[in-house]
Amino acid sequence: EDHGQGCETTRKASARAPEATDGHTMSVVKVQVKWQKRLFEEVEVDTTQPPALFKMQLFSLSGVPPERQKIMVKGGKMLKDDSDWSKLGVKQGQRFMMMGSAAPLTESTNGQSDVAMKDSSAGAGGPQQGREGEQTKKAKTEGGELLAAGDSAAAPKEIPCGLTNLGNTCYMNATMQCLYSIEELKSALNAYNQRPGGGALGAVDTAANLTASARDLFRKMEAESKKKTSDSNNNNGGGGDKFDDDEDKFEDEDGQYYEEKSVAPHQFLASLRSAFPQFAQQGAGGMFMQQDAEECFSQILSAFRSNLKDLKDTTSMETDAEPSSSGGDAVKKLFGIEMETSLVCDESKEEIKETQTVYTLKCNISKDVNHLHEGFRLSLCEDREKHSPVLDRMAVYKGTSKLTTLPQYLNVQLVRFLYRRDTQQKAKILRRIQFPMTLDVKEFCKYTKKVGEKDEDPNATTVYDLHAIVTHKGRIADSGHYVGWAKTNGQWVAFDDDNVYPVEEEDIKKLDGGGDWHMAYVLVYKARPKKAHE
Repeated sequence: EDHGQGCETTRKASARAPEATDGHTMSVVKVQVKWQKRLFEEVEVDTTQPPALFKMQLFSLSGVPPERQKIMVKGGKMLKDDSDWSKLGVKQGQRFMMMGSAAPLTESTNGQSDVAMKDSSAGAGGPQQGREGEQTKKAKTEGGELLAAGDSAAAPKEIPCGLTNLGNTCYMNATMQCLYSIEELKSALNAYNQRPGGGALGAVDTAANLTASARDLFRKMEAESKKKTSDSNNNNGGGGDKFDDDEDKFEDEDGQYYEEKSVAPHQFLASLRSAFPQFAQQGAGGMFMQQDAEECFSQILSAFRSNLKDLKDTTSMETDAEPSSSGGDAVKKLFGIEMETSLVCDESKEEIKETQTVYTLKCNISKDVNHLHEGFRLSLCEDREKHSPVLDRMAVYKGTSKLTTLPQYLNVQLVRFLYRRDTQQKAKILRRIQFPMTLDVKEFCKYTKKVGEKDEDPNATTVYDLHAIVTHKGRIADSGHYVGWAKTNGQWVAFDDDNVYPVEEEDIKKLDGGGDWHMAYVLVYKARPKKAHE
């Protein structure tokens, strides 16, 4: 779907009210119905029949089931099944607004999948290079808030801001929305005082520029979100006049107006491509290509690691750890996973110990992996070929890794893409992998300790709650479409570029794969306070 375009071409409704069979003349009014980016014209309203019949007409036009339709008429009134048409004052040519999703998020099963929407990159003719997949199916108010399955999700206290797609940049937008949801990272970035530009002696420090650009982007997003919330609150309780005067705004049941807002991340995109040229790759016709969101996620954090050196009081470890007064690597404190690996040679029985800090815990996928924990076990037990000092030649070592220090935010990558030499593309593993809303990694730990401490800490938590997700829809990493999902003020919110809408937790659980629907690719878990789960 081409992002940034306006409403689809206006078309006349093909569904009409049934003709009267009793010989009486019907009182019929033709109205317009706005739904998503579509405008249905000349939809007939038979005012002698209950609104339930009108809803069935809209079902035939849009595919939105009547029980999930929310129809607003002039004055912000909600059309109910038993509403009295005469009291609503329906007039010829009046415009109604409808909210509701045409299809629920698909629930997939092993061996079978109910595909909610076919991806344009996964057709019989193969992926279409340079094009992103269709957007997440959703319904939105006129120029404003979006609602997903069931329309029962409550709007978050602060209305989040979207990011404009600048041409195959959904991978970056989804990544940045997930990082933006981490308050401690935003605080660390906000304290970063370097301006985008040159480095010492005129040299260009691309990582510093990227960090400064991320800070500026987050500030713009925060300002836009506060502006949206302020505008919404200022318009609270408005009446029909605003509905008539400004059709780019829409009033919900609570009398609040929502207007779609987004920030165009031009500067950040330029900084990203300057720091990491792979994101500046161009395809046929000079169009910038789609990229891998996990690579984008990892590269951005690597740039932050070299610049955000002092976390100080910008974070408070919810695992009961106290932030170090002397500061340190902010990214390591937030995301660093310290691991100890034991390598044992099958032939010589010699053992080698290695330690390292990683920023993503991988979930490898095979035919036997159905759950996140199973993928962790697979990735933490891997054989490795290296030189044996005893044998004085290359030998196979069996490796077993244990986590020794846990971060406040645990980044997880579901390794869904494998490079295929025959197609020279990253093919996607569509297998359903269940991920929990609450994750306990105790079985993978050697012992648990707080960040910055060297001894075992019996109070350190191993329990994490799901906080954000990057999903991918399509068959290859360099095509399809990415969407970010994050928990904001206790409410799950989907970030589909400039389209932002609340969703339910049940919708999040259905992002586990098994078909061509959006499926989890990167998960971000937040450490739960020890006292919260004792």
